[in-house]
Amino acid sequence: MTSQKQSQITDEILQGNLIKLMFKLSIPSILGVLMFNLNSFIDALFAGRFINETAFAGISLAGSFTSIVGGIAALVGIGSASVLSRAIGAGDVKTQSKIFGNLIMMSIVISFFITIIGYEFSQELITFMGAKGEVALEGTKYFKTYILGTIIFIAGGACPEIIIAEGQIRITTISMFVFVTVNVLLNYIFISVYNWGTPGLALATIIAMVVFSIINFGYFILGKSFIPVNLKKITLAIDILPPILSVGISSLFFPVIMLIQNFVVFNSISDYGTKNDIAFFGATVKVISLASIPVMGLAEALGPIIGMNYGAKKQKRIKKAYLTFATCGFLLLFLIWLPLQLSPRTFLGIILSDVNFTDNNIFNYRILSINTLTLPLGIFGFVLLRSIGKGKTILVCILLRTIVFKIPMVLFFSKIYEVKGIYYGLFLAELIMTLIVLILTYLEFNNLTKLKFEQSRL
Repeated sequence: MTSQKQSQITDEILQGNLIKLMFKLSIPSILGVLMFNLNSFIDALFAGRFINETAFAGISLAGSFTSIVGGIAALVGIGSASVLSRAIGAGDVKTQSKIFGNLIMMSIVISFFITIIGYEFSQELITFMGAKGEVALEGTKYFKTYILGTIIFIAGGACPEIIIAEGQIRITTISMFVFVTVNVLLNYIFISVYNWGTPGLALATIIAMVVFSIINFGYFILGKSFIPVNLKKITLAIDILPPILSVGISSLFFPVIMLIQNFVVFNSISDYGTKNDIAFFGATVKVISLASIPVMGLAEALGPIIGMNYGAKKQKRIKKAYLTFATCGFLLLFLIWLPLQLSPRTFLGIILSDVNFTDNNIFNYRILSINTLTLPLGIFGFVLLRSIGKGKTILVCILLRTIVFKIPMVLFFSKIYEVKGIYYGLFLAELIMTLIVLILTYLEFNNLTKLKFEQSRL
């Protein structure tokens, strides 16, 4: 990609009409997030409908650990993207040139240890989440296969983040569409034709991720990226590791903390309920995640806009972009959330077709799904903090969210209301955390205003 093309994209992000920019970046971004969530939903669909409910419960438990792999990819990718977008805004070519090689080397080193640990202790890890009997067996078979693809999940999952940081969201959307298509096709072949069960689901994901990664790596290797790429200099760049880790660590801590949260949640469900309750909770989370698609897509598009404008010291534009994206995000979210609230049995039944949902099941679903409407406040607040390099603040928020609020509330309410209490605890904790992030966003807006004033006096 030529420097002229880089200049054109950068100028558009720094000076273009925000409404037009939002649609230009968000539409492919939302499609990409849709593909990602659709893929996860389809995996759940194949497990729940074409294998059995036990298999779905098993991969739901394993999902707590596969999300750790995704968190490591996010650590490398989002941390690198934050550094890159600010470097683009500031015109720092030297830093830009180190990003790709450093990303690859970080992925290789980290994945080596994760693969060994995950494969060796797969059964113990799944059992740790409260799995018993056949559920534990299915979860272990799935995870033991999945963990063999760690290197491609981390490196391949991190690359799209720096493509997005360049403003080239369309590329990641195309690669995600290919990924989902390959994965669905292989799921059908491995599950419906060969009956390979949960290992077949994991293998299909690995192969699809290889294809996905080839497309994204090709973007850099073939010179389509506007950051310099030298395959002979694939090495750790020690000087940019601190800012990458500072921002990226919060992306890793989120699934790690979620692992702790899920340990408490699934063990509480196991204590007070049955494997059917585990499967229902997993299905509820999958369905609710559908409503988050527009918000996550807009958040991906907002990241490079805030990062580049922060690097270019355009504080006023940062606030305007945030408010524009947050308003649009809420409106889109509501349009999806409403039918999910009105017909929960229809959507839950897509995954768990043989289950007769009780009134208590639907009540629990609605408790957990109400908080979905507050997603724009929390997610866009995190995007703002992450894009300006406030990774430590996000880390504190993540710790508060789970360790201080969610886990104690789940334990407290489950003792009183059993399974229903788990949903009460999650609801109240999420509501409190959203209010905290909203306050932090307001304070950060004030800091940006002060910074703008100080710059105008120079």
